[in-house]
Amino acid sequence: MLFFSPVGSTKRVAEGVCQGIDGVEKIWVDLSIAANREKDLKFQEEDTVLMVFPVYAGRVARVPRYLFKKIQGNGARAIAIVTYGNRAYDDALLELAIGSDFKVIGASAFVCEHAFGIGLAAGRPDESDLAIAMAFGSEMAKRMTGQVLIPNKLDVPGKFPFRTQFRHDFGGPLLPKTSDTCINCGLCSKDCPVGGIPNDNPKVTDPKSCIICFRCIRRCPVQAREIPLQDFVDHANWLAEEFQDRKEPELFY
Repeated sequence: MLFFSPVGSTKRVAEGVCQGIDGVEKIWVDLSIAANREKDLKFQEEDTVLMVFPVYAGRVARVPRYLFKKIQGNGARAIAIVTYGNRAYDDALLELAIGSDFKVIGASAFVCEHAFGIGLAAGRPDESDLAIAMAFGSEMAKRMTGQVLIPNKLDVPGKFPFRTQFRHDFGGPLLPKTSDTCINCGLCSKDCPVGGIPNDNPKVTDPKSCIICFRCIRRCPVQAREIPLQDFVDHANWLAEEFQDRKEPELFY
């Protein structure tokens, strides 16, 4: 199972799906750990690969998206899952479904609390979401064991070609800044999935490496990190107000 979960909610969805898949050996690969991204990601036809990745601005997050270039599916079965912050997943699920040479046997999109930490979809995935995730996993297990016929083609929402990148002018670089309340604990540096925060100077963030995953902001024990741009704050508040209506998981198989 391949997953990327900077703030933890995507992993909970993955765990829910895996609970529904009984009787098979599961190998978990956390792609937020840089060393795991150096592994030989080569699969065989008899394998089933569960891929669970978050959506950033309508696309699969940059780290797993770039990793597609290294993955060799070789006709293995795949279950494609994206998580998003209650706005929309746009083309991300289609991107994941056709991103490499797998035979996709199922796909789904689950809502998780928005990474911005603005209260949007707070508490999700909740018990209802995880029950659906577990039931989806059970359905996938039937396909993995041949109890249910796998369709020749799985139709998922999205348009191709995809948008190349998110474009929004926030009046400055979208980059976490560190306040004077920083206690130099080094947790942000240790946990950064792209190694963009130096160990010897955790108040600095490399703008070329940062993927704006919000892990450093959400995990800081003294709330010393934030994105101070007013345009960004306004955008985040707009998201929180505009997309309050609850969206439910979407399943495709």
